[in-house]
Amino acid sequence: MEISLAKKLQVAGLRAGSWIFPKLAAQGALDLFLTPQRVPRPASEQELYASSKKYVLGGGIAAYEWGPEKGPLVVLVHGWSGRGTQMAAFAPALTAAGYRVVALDGPAHGASEGTQTNVGDYSQFLVNVQKELGDFEAVIAHSFGAGCSVLAVAKGLRAEKLVLVAGPAHYEKVVNNYFKFVQISSAAEKYFIQLLSKKVGLTPKEMNVGAIGSKLHVKALIVHDRDDKEVRYAAAEEIQSAWPQAEILATEGLGHRRILKDAKVIEQVVQFIQK
Repeated sequence: MEISLAKKLQVAGLRAGSWIFPKLAAQGALDLFLTPQRVPRPASEQELYASSKKYVLGGGIAAYEWGPEKGPLVVLVHGWSGRGTQMAAFAPALTAAGYRVVALDGPAHGASEGTQTNVGDYSQFLVNVQKELGDFEAVIAHSFGAGCSVLAVAKGLRAEKLVLVAGPAHYEKVVNNYFKFVQISSAAEKYFIQLLSKKVGLTPKEMNVGAIGSKLHVKALIVHDRDDKEVRYAAAEEIQSAWPQAEILATEGLGHRRILKDAKVIEQVVQFIQK
């Protein structure tokens, strides 16, 4: 994603200030880290958006629904700076198979309320919306949303199956990659970790998707493209290494986002949920 001039200037200011005011710079870097970008809905999603039933759940969470009201529920969860209709290509095949499908705009994303979110907040919102939507037959989650869905089940979310598409394995790596981008001082990095851990309720090191998943009683399918440039395929292998019960569906040539609209992937995901 292209970085705006304003953001580049903001990062430059944080970088310089972190050597003199590390606590202040850490807070500024954290605010930047926790603020997603609201990306406009592209034309390719308009048809499915138009055909959905739209409503707002508690906490100001926007929802988009397709399929029979009484069907088993499959929930679609997008990633960072995404939106619910980004996942909507799964809906036609799922509804044809008799499932009720609900896509959600996560906190601070799409049409939902908020300006910032984090792993702890994002996982908790899934637990909260289940009180209104009912039990989940499955969750299909992308990227940032994948790990958050695993954490949500650890927090009490009821789901029979999880489909984790292009998700990172270790959030410590996500934070370290961010540090390479902002290049704040080591003192500011320490304050950043403290602030983030307090907000999330876990340290970045503890947010190990495979380790958390291995303790859950839920069937999981990891879907990942070998050519993904944003979250490398090695993440899928790392998750399965810690969580050997999880299956892997490997693809090629689809990258990080096209994988969400690929007909063969959708077919195999629906078959996994039906098993």
